[in-house]
Amino acid sequence: MPEARQAGVDVVAAIEALPPLPAVALRVMQVAQDPKASASDLALVVSADPGLSSRILRVVNSAAYRRMREVTSVQQALVTLGFVQARNLAISGAIAGSYAPDALNALFRIETFWRHSIAVAFKAAELAGQGRRVDVPSAFTAGIVHNMGRLALFYRDPALVDQAVARAMAEGRTLEEVEAELGFDHAAAGELLARKWKLPEAICEAIGRHHEPLETNQTLAGCVAMADRYVVENGLLPGYVLPPEPGTVRVPAPEFAQLMKQVDALMELVTGQPVGVRAA
Repeated sequence: MPEARQAGVDVVAAIEALPPLPAVALRVMQVAQDPKASASDLALVVSADPGLSSRILRVVNSAAYRRMREVTSVQQALVTLGFVQARNLAISGAIAGSYAPDALNALFRIETFWRHSIAVAFKAAELAGQGRRVDVPSAFTAGIVHNMGRLALFYRDPALVDQAVARAMAEGRTLEEVEAELGFDHAAAGELLARKWKLPEAICEAIGRHHEPLETNQTLAGCVAMADRYVVENGLLPGYVLPPEPGTVRVPAPEFAQLMKQVDALMELVTGQPVGVRAA
């Protein structure tokens, strides 16, 4: 278990600055990871939250899913979406919808932060499916929450996060390197946060180890670490955008472009705003 306090930034204060995870988000994660759970079980949890319920009903009654009659039941909406997409939407909506601060930060971008997290979630789930030893829903969940330690620091001190991003961009370094100089380890903070939320041990470990050089899809920590590395290497950074070198154009690999289509589709469902297909 990571140390609760480090030199520099007060990790405990950062964690306490993040609003509590809503009960519905915890229940959605629990149901999503239960192999015996059904659309009815998920509908029961989602129905307890008016905001999440209305978002899902809005999605299923949108042009993409237009039906002869309006869908007014959450259970019918989840059946229409299909269990996997409904589960991914419910997890992403419950968590991202709870932590979308309205801040005019110049460099740290909440939308980019969540796009990175969702990309890692999809990739981790894909790796878990290929390895067949890691629960796919747990991999998706761990991907969504793997960077929550950084979001906690953002809630604690938005200006500090912007300054850290500015340094990382100006000096050509990673944000993790700059955070370390500030005395902050967002992976360790995220693991503490996950334990505070009483998430499963494997998810806590995956959050704490997602920057380790793991090269296996046989463990949850390995799936998340490999997914995070893959997404970063393809230019989608966790909360900020590096402009391309003058005279260059980023052309994502076909596989990554397909992943981003999944990410943008889910982001649009979660936020209700078209975000387009972008590589970074």
